[in-house]
Amino acid sequence: MNILYDILGVPFGYVMRFIYNLVQNYGVAIILFTLFSKLLLFPINYKTQKSSAKMQKLNPKLKALRKKYEKEPQKLQEAQMALYQEEGVNPGASCLPMFLQFFLLFGILAVVYKPLTHVLGYSGDVIDNVVNLVKDQFPEIASKFKAGDLREELYVMEAFKENSSLFNVAGFDNSVVKNFLDNFTFLGIDLGKTPNIKDFSNIGLWCIPFISGILQLAMTFYTQIVNKKKNPDQPNMGCMNIMLYGMPIFSIWFAFNVPAGVGFYWACSSLVSFLIQIGLNNYFTPARVDKICEKDNAKNRAKYANGKKSFSQRMMEAQNQAAAAAGINSSRDADTESMSKKERTEYESQRIKEARKRMAEKYGEDYSDDE
Repeated sequence: MNILYDILGVPFGYVMRFIYNLVQNYGVAIILFTLFSKLLLFPINYKTQKSSAKMQKLNPKLKALRKKYEKEPQKLQEAQMALYQEEGVNPGASCLPMFLQFFLLFGILAVVYKPLTHVLGYSGDVIDNVVNLVKDQFPEIASKFKAGDLREELYVMEAFKENSSLFNVAGFDNSVVKNFLDNFTFLGIDLGKTPNIKDFSNIGLWCIPFISGILQLAMTFYTQIVNKKKNPDQPNMGCMNIMLYGMPIFSIWFAFNVPAGVGFYWACSSLVSFLIQIGLNNYFTPARVDKICEKDNAKNRAKYANGKKSFSQRMMEAQNQAAAAAGINSSRDADTESMSKKERTEYESQRIKEARKRMAEKYGEDYSDDE
């Protein structure tokens, strides 16, 4: 998993290094880097929100189809696919954007967790040497190290502040690191320090985890209220709600166990995400969604006017062909509706045998009803 952080962290690292060299303050650089990352992800967020808005518009029609074909799941699936095709909606359109967004987060977090690599540009060998030094010379800090932990560089910085004179490592410029740590602040808050819930000496440092958690919780509340308003029939998600509301609380605890720079990034990211979510929800009004659907439908009709089939149509045809090859109709024959359960089972069993026999004849194989 760490290889994803290493690979994706490189391009984001160049961006963060450029921003830091421009502003010479790590806190301000995190804010600008957050804005950059959210700007990069905005097209994905827009597409996801657009797909969600179009799906919500179809909810009444989907609900009517579910009621109409309540006892005929195959017909329901076919009717839903036909509706998606007619309205130009891809029910899985939000999956890829969400995956890409999750994928890019590896690179963003790598930059936040590894400032010596991605901001100061130290090589892996130099980082390994200073990590080994910290493990040998700083037993209290060394106890925090765990296999695969991304926070090693933050622990190194913590040790450097404690006693920089011990850092006699080739390629590791103490004056550069000291200057970086002097600028590793925001409004006087040392972002290299780890907040302590029992220590009120620096109220700003102490508040960062709570600000981060509260912003995440506020976004969760807002999203739930908006979704409930748009989908009043949406069932209670039960255990999912516990996770949605529990994660922000967990993040508060976690932010008290990592340097404040990480919690500060989470707070900035949550705030910008919250504002973007509010903006997109206000943008996708019912009237605007109607216009978007009308425009997309026109494109969709032109795209498939020559008989070209959509992905959902091809999938449905492949499914029907597979069912036909197995001797099972996509919907029951009208004659079977009056059969008893036993008679229907025998009928379908006979159809399967006939299909197997046809397949055996097609491929020149022997077939017996006793098989």
